[in-house]
Amino acid sequence: MKQLRVLLHFEWLNFRAERSLVAFCFLMLLCGFYGIFSGHHEIEKQRNKLAGLEQIYQNNIAEMAEKFPDSADAGDIGYYHSAFAKNEPNNWAALAIGQRDVSPAYLKIRLLAVQNQLYNSENTNPLKLATGSFDLSFVMVFLLPLFIIAISFNLLSAEKEQGTLRLLLAQPLRLSTLFVAKVLLRFIIIAAIVLILSFIALWWTAAQVDLRAFYWISGVLLYAIFWLGMSCAIAAMQRSSAFNAISLLGVWLLLAVIAPVLINAIADISKPVQEGLELTMVQREAVHGGWDKPKTETMQRFFDYYPQYKNTGSVEGAFKWKWYYAFQELGDRSVEGLYQAYRQKMLDRQALTSTLSVVSPPAKLQEILNGIAGTDLQQHLDFIAGTKAYHEKLKGFYYPYLYQDLAFQHADFSKEPQYTFEAVPDYVSAKTGILVLLAANAVALLLTLIIFKSNTQELK
Repeated sequence: MKQLRVLLHFEWLNFRAERSLVAFCFLMLLCGFYGIFSGHHEIEKQRNKLAGLEQIYQNNIAEMAEKFPDSADAGDIGYYHSAFAKNEPNNWAALAIGQRDVSPAYLKIRLLAVQNQLYNSENTNPLKLATGSFDLSFVMVFLLPLFIIAISFNLLSAEKEQGTLRLLLAQPLRLSTLFVAKVLLRFIIIAAIVLILSFIALWWTAAQVDLRAFYWISGVLLYAIFWLGMSCAIAAMQRSSAFNAISLLGVWLLLAVIAPVLINAIADISKPVQEGLELTMVQREAVHGGWDKPKTETMQRFFDYYPQYKNTGSVEGAFKWKWYYAFQELGDRSVEGLYQAYRQKMLDRQALTSTLSVVSPPAKLQEILNGIAGTDLQQHLDFIAGTKAYHEKLKGFYYPYLYQDLAFQHADFSKEPQYTFEAVPDYVSAKTGILVLLAANAVALLLTLIIFKSNTQELK
């Protein structure tokens, strides 16, 4: 143990004297700090946008009051008035933005057929879709392995190329002890950087320190150990530093870039999903077809779903909002099966992607971080489902006015339902991901031991 402490001390002195290694550490910290700032800035932009919706909502109510100063037909209000379904980010979202940079932070909802509104969001920059967001999770998933490779690729090859390895082993020193000292020092440095960045991120974003912090730190540290293990396995092959660097970069490219692309491609092919916009086209055709159907037939089908409004007034003759919203309702009902199938296929695709990601520790860590931050695909699908349920509440609020011929008063806006979605952390996928990373570490450790033992004599 004393020998290991001495070796650690001298390894630290050598590490500190190597300017390039110190520069890598500072560069990693700078990337981490920028990732924290960038992620926090993106989430603050979304929060400011969400906060501004209240003023838009109140302005719309004021317009309705000006347009209908006394009372109004609920059909007019339902057509011209808009409410908002808000997808409020929690503080953890700033650490791992996930789907929030491509999914809507809010949806504008009217009383009309809802399917066309669920997938109607702001346009997104295609370049942003390709590059993603530079947040702390990006730093941990993609840049941390490169940092580990940069400080670990020449664990033994540098000593061998400088001619100092034989001198060291001429002392009463085992090669394995020297190797462990080098690896342990680098793990301490890596762990210190991970903890510093994580704690600063939690403080900066005011994220709640709960079980999510445990999964975040555990997942990232296990991921770091995996890449350190891969560096050890390559270093134990007793090849040149150039060979080690190229090999490790190839492993990073395979696991962090190629594997996730292949996983997504396999999921797309195996679980083809009709896009939400295509679903809305089917619904739109059904709604437009309602104009040509007999009013009596439309109302009878509507009453099958809402028998409590059978005694409403006649819709024959001039245009009646009751009939208009009735065939809007039937348009939604006509694609309900398609919507449920679409949602299930998206969930099936996500499950397949999660299963396939066991071959890619970067993809699995990203899944863990997005899951605990509440920014994964599951949360987006839950927001869409919650918005659809919110639309049902709006109908439950307006339909009595509409079909019982009640005048809608300006003061009634205060009773209109509101909806804000708040994501919950996915601890199930986090636990599964931790087990996968543990298994990956076991494989890396076993590989290192096998290669190290088979090359011990040559390394000497």
